[in-house]
Amino acid sequence: MKKFSKKLFSGLFAFMLMFTLSFNIAEAKPAKSAKSAASTGVTIAATVIQGADVVVTTAGASASDDGMYHLVASEPNQSAPAGTDVAQAAAASGATFTVPLAKGTANSMLFKKFTVCAMRGGALTPVSNSMYITNPEACASAAPARMDFGKKGVLPDLLQSVASKNQPADLGAKQVNLNIPLSKIGSLAGYDFSVRKYNGLGMQVNVIILVDVASPAQYINPYSLDGLGAHNYYGLNSSTAEGVAALEYASSYLAKHYSGIGYGQVDNFIIGNEVNAWWLWNYMNCGSNDVFMQEYARAFRIMYNGIKSENANANVYTCIDHQWARAEASYYISGKAFLTQLNSLIKNEGNVDWRVAVHPYNAPLYAPNAWETSGSVSHSQNSPYVTMANIDVLTDFLCTPDMLSPTGAVRSVKCSEVGYTSANGEQLQAASLVYAYLVAENNSHIDGIVVSRESDDVIDIAQGMASGLCGLDGAHKMGYDFYKNAADPNYIAQASAAAGVDLQSLITRR
Repeated sequence: MKKFSKKLFSGLFAFMLMFTLSFNIAEAKPAKSAKSAASTGVTIAATVIQGADVVVTTAGASASDDGMYHLVASEPNQSAPAGTDVAQAAAASGATFTVPLAKGTANSMLFKKFTVCAMRGGALTPVSNSMYITNPEACASAAPARMDFGKKGVLPDLLQSVASKNQPADLGAKQVNLNIPLSKIGSLAGYDFSVRKYNGLGMQVNVIILVDVASPAQYINPYSLDGLGAHNYYGLNSSTAEGVAALEYASSYLAKHYSGIGYGQVDNFIIGNEVNAWWLWNYMNCGSNDVFMQEYARAFRIMYNGIKSENANANVYTCIDHQWARAEASYYISGKAFLTQLNSLIKNEGNVDWRVAVHPYNAPLYAPNAWETSGSVSHSQNSPYVTMANIDVLTDFLCTPDMLSPTGAVRSVKCSEVGYTSANGEQLQAASLVYAYLVAENNSHIDGIVVSRESDDVIDIAQGMASGLCGLDGAHKMGYDFYKNAADPNYIAQASAAAGVDLQSLITRR
């Protein structure tokens, strides 16, 4: 999301950084999240929904003063033994616990974190790892057929005079993005109209869930409170009981609301925007990257379980920007480090099928040519940036054994925001759009490319990013027709001529 560029914010907040990068945390901030209890003899092997129950299977054994294991169900912001003792079994190897799921009731287990505890010295003590339910889709209220009709997408202009032209359909787009700040969760009528409209035009809808400054207080992470009004978006609150309940409600409500019955269908939910760029787009002044990652991973888990428990076929994505093996100006965590840590945190408490949304803009953002590589954009895993010219760096990383999904599949990537300026000439923008489309089509791990945007934006233009397919006056740029016909050999040839190189020869197929 480049409504405000990195370069602009680097200047605006340079002075503020001098004071905030010391990471002094106010007394009102929540305590650091405790890590999952280390196994001390018992290992939870699986925590899954089976019918109306949650079944927790274990391996290994540990001593217990009362000869029993106690299964403790904790809230996401708690660590065992805090929580509720929900089931017991004899203290023996291979113990299994069965607990009613009770979805939708005060006793629901859907969002709980389970730990085996044993009685030691008169107190319950964790003797296992902790694990969440890993198949929330098993209790979903709906499973609509996905609208996976194509990879080509565009960020639509929702201004009525533009939206009425239905240009995304003319472009052949099969995906669109809608941003839903949580301040709007009680007033979705406009979104309902848009979701139904684009579904009716044969388009898949991707929703980006955001915490804006106007969001109800319970949604805003306590680590965000010292920066309210000074940043674009803020962290999800999984630190307090009120925040946990709010995220459980919001994720379940949005997924059910847009499960294809009455209000339209959303197939893909993206949790946050360029989350690794925490200062700009997911502000939480946590004190360290580790705490930041724990906060985000816990919130992501809640949102994942809520979404999948209502729409079994929805995909849930995290979101990174184009910084890959570097972190800019001390207020980023690199995309590679972010995904590595998120993967570790999720796997430690029960692996699930999360996906990756990325914004592979050029480096710098206003560079005109999407196909160019350099010392900053290479095919090495040490590449500072990931753009469409080296998106294989990201998809190759996700192919590594440790990053695979629970089923052994490669996690799919959605290039959910990417655009090219026409400030250096409409021919180069048109060529870049064709090239980016070809890259996406030739990488089997990419499930979509959403071009930003349908129309120019005055703030973007001021920063050299005239990335619209149409100008401010609504006139089509050359890029409009080229993106529309990006698979046409004639247009590919014209794009290659404008680029001065056979664009298809530069494609890294995956």
